Amino acid sequence: MVSKRQKNVPKPSKEDPPKPPPDKRCPSEMLQQALRRGPPYPMVLTRPDDEYWVDGTEHDTPLDARGEPVLPAHSWKPKIECDETAKCYRRHFLGKEHMNWYGEDELLGPLVLSIKPEQISSQEHLRLILRLRSGTCHELVPCSCLGDAPTPARMAKLLNDELTVERLEPVLAPGTSSLLLAYDEHVLVNHFKFGVIYQRHGQTREEELFGNRSHSQAMDEFLEMLGRRIPLKDHKGYRGGLDTQHGQTGEETVYDTFKDREVMLHVSTLLPYTENDPQQLQRKRHIGNDIVAIVFQEANTPFAPEMIASHFLHAYIVVQVIDPCTSNTRYKVSVVARNDVPFFGPTLPSPAVFRKGPELREFLLTKLINAENACYKAEKFAKLEMRTRTSLLANLVDEVRLRSLQFCGLQPAPASGADLPRESSSGLLSTVRKALTSRSKSQPDDRRRPPPSPAADGGLVFRAHKPLTKRTSSGASNKDTLSSVSSQQSSYRTCSSASSSPDATPHRTQRITMSESDDSSLNSVDLEPAGYHGNGYHDDSDTGMESMGSAENKRLSCSFCAEEPSDAAAAAAASDMVKQMERLRAEVSALKNDKLDLLRQNVTCQRDIKKLKANEMKLQQDMTSASREIARLRALVKDFGTELSAV
Repeated sequence: MVSKRQKNVPKPSKEDPPKPPPDKRCPSEMLQQALRRGPPYPMVLTRPDDEYWVDGTEHDTPLDARGEPVLPAHSWKPKIECDETAKCYRRHFLGKEHMNWYGEDELLGPLVLSIKPEQISSQEHLRLILRLRSGTCHELVPCSCLGDAPTPARMAKLLNDELTVERLEPVLAPGTSSLLLAYDEHVLVNHFKFGVIYQRHGQTREEELFGNRSHSQAMDEFLEMLGRRIPLKDHKGYRGGLDTQHGQTGEETVYDTFKDREVMLHVSTLLPYTENDPQQLQRKRHIGNDIVAIVFQEANTPFAPEMIASHFLHAYIVVQVIDPCTSNTRYKVSVVARNDVPFFGPTLPSPAVFRKGPELREFLLTKLINAENACYKAEKFAKLEMRTRTSLLANLVDEVRLRSLQFCGLQPAPASGADLPRESSSGLLSTVRKALTSRSKSQPDDRRRPPPSPAADGGLVFRAHKPLTKRTSSGASNKDTLSSVSSQQSSYRTCSSASSSPDATPHRTQRITMSESDDSSLNSVDLEPAGYHGNGYHDDSDTGMESMGSAENKRLSCSFCAEEPSDAAAAAAASDMVKQMERLRAEVSALKNDKLDLLRQNVTCQRDIKKLKANEMKLQQDMTSASREIARLRALVKDFGTELSAV
């Protein structure tokens, strides 16, 4: 039963929703309330729990006896903050003796290691650069820290202890330094684009900022100090996404070079103004895609970073002019950026007030460039950068692997190292995996044949022999039969070592055959050791790799050079090998042709998209002209009707 107190409880009205707390209001309301309090206004206004940090809030300058403002002496240094690790390879490795290694880690993915020995203060050091998808690391390590038997894998683990890789492959092909240099320096940017937004007194909304048709002489004075005003038509330098052919993004812009870097400014009032578009999307399309922007305030008025809705803009440098167009022109400067953007220099003085001149220009351009470099470390851009770095590093490892294999005369294997057993990284089995892809277990059963018969199936056979006998001469004579393919099968030459086990059974064999299944012909190596006793074979637990590193030091020879081989079988195996190589070459050629076709289609699509965008811009301009003409005709009709009514 419902009590009387419960019945009298008033229900919330749907017409009067609860008002948000004062610190949760939209930026426009917050700015309007600040304007109602009266001057002086803060240059930047943020909520206490906002996602932005602000620097440079002190702007009160003392006055001297004549009433002139006393500005502090600036001790800042105009240093461009960039990733110095990206320059290490060019500075310390390029053109000097060093070694490069590559590999694949199960946890951290592909990696590339550069090693260069150096002697510093009569002590041996190794300069190391480790490239991972998480970033590039550079260290100078004393050789005493590496132990007695340093390996490239151990050196890499010194720089990152999370690595688990046990073996790295050397980069053998010449000319790979250019690939490493391009990868390291892809993070270095030499051209920048920044937005410049004009804010009049009392403007509190984004539509008002982008809706300013023109700017004042004070902003002209500021832009003239910041860069050169150039015509966009036929501009040959960095254009920052602006149209330099058809004038669809305005006729002029502000551009300059600064410390070997090109800087393009997207000035809101120099971009085309679109009638009947309160949002001015043509202007915001450029400035909203910038990462850093200048907000120029011609009078004392507050600015809130939430005024502008953009996924890219992460930092603003707010500049407010004092006594414009005079000999005593000064500028107050504040910086506001998102919380995940780290601090960037140069440090603002206190009070943050500058006189007009080249010193302020150098400070602002340095601050803008450092701001963009710092914004790349924000969460959103860091994820994009890591994705790009991961893709570039994977391509780099694939390219150096391909070049190294081609330089050694080997066919590259499309399978990744993670799909193979760890033993497959050895040079001999890598050669087997790349060359003998056509040999399979589909050959006729050899279990009833005499012991020498396994050599006839083309599989690579490791035999344990007694010291040299007369029978080995027949294997040597067979080398002449295969001379036509010996240049491509150098790994099939007989490998021998002194036998330390004279009692070893001469007929015991260990065979390695290649699986020829469709899904794993290149991704697996089938090790099938077999032992012969009497009239048959039986499986052995030996994998074939242990025998190569055991203390027996058995003599190794290939099936083509085995004892008493058949000339017909050897010739057939050689013919099959040549056919397989020709088939692989044809497949590679077909893939290259397909790649070229895709590239041509991509270029054609890009051209079509560019033409469509140009047509879209032209149609928008035609619509704007038509709107103006309609408005003019309406005004004429209205005037004509007024005159008729008067008559």
